[in-house]
Amino acid sequence: MKNKLVLRPNEFTSFTSCYLEEFWGRYFDISLYDPDTIYDRSGTVFAVWWMNADDEYSKQLRDQGHKVIVDNLWEVPTNRTDYYWLENSSWFWYNESLWWRDIGYHECQPNKRYSKMGFAPIRRQSKIRDQIVNALGSRLDNFLWSYKNKELPGDVPSSYNHYQRFFNPDWYDDTYFSLVIETLQHGNSPWMTEKVFKACAYYHPFLVVGQQGVLKLLKNMGFETYDNMFDESYDSIQDFDARLDAIIKNIDHFKEEPYDQETQRRLRHNHDHFFNQTLVESRIITEIIEPLLEHAEA
Repeated sequence: MKNKLVLRPNEFTSFTSCYLEEFWGRYFDISLYDPDTIYDRSGTVFAVWWMNADDEYSKQLRDQGHKVIVDNLWEVPTNRTDYYWLENSSWFWYNESLWWRDIGYHECQPNKRYSKMGFAPIRRQSKIRDQIVNALGSRLDNFLWSYKNKELPGDVPSSYNHYQRFFNPDWYDDTYFSLVIETLQHGNSPWMTEKVFKACAYYHPFLVVGQQGVLKLLKNMGFETYDNMFDESYDSIQDFDARLDAIIKNIDHFKEEPYDQETQRRLRHNHDHFFNQTLVESRIITEIIEPLLEHAEA
């Protein structure tokens, strides 16, 4: 008999995504919360979205002795111990891989044209992104880039469903590399979102304006970076301003030449590794599902 995983109606969690529904269903009997149902405390867990971890619904379940897990897979890990906080530093790889495979993005093949040097979808405004854009200055003339009201050619409106995950192959075919502006630039615990994995999935070399150690984390996940094209010592620089300067020096020294055989090998490796469904599912089972099952049965 499967363990029960109970969700609150009309609440998003990682267990409600349509492309993961069948996968979760192999291991859990998933249902929506019914206030008239008496739930067995053994073998049943209740999942709530991280923003609702402290609301009355979650507190009431805990007061009744139920096991509550907080879905924090999409956010920066916390140090809280009052609930079972569901976290995983590789989640964006796992989720995007299965999602984009479901859409069919894994079948896209590059058709390089190299009309611009770089691709930099910066989009959302922030103080640190203002700093990054100002530091790049006129270099952006040789980029396909977006920021604030400046849109990428061939993009969809921000009102489009899953706007942040929209993929236009022209952006990657027309440029040599991605300048990835990650969500976080400070802190000593590297954490990445879908931004850097887009370059891995779509055959693109990359520089990452993120936290110290993001390239090391990627390598630990089995991806390859591009030290054959860039001076990647920037990844070990603690101070962000100095790290950004080192990244910009890479841009200034970049030679616009078609990819050599070694670069093409790394591109294929990253694409295949990213979309390796067997590997991704096995890691989700080991790192997320098995600990959840142990928690449900404890």
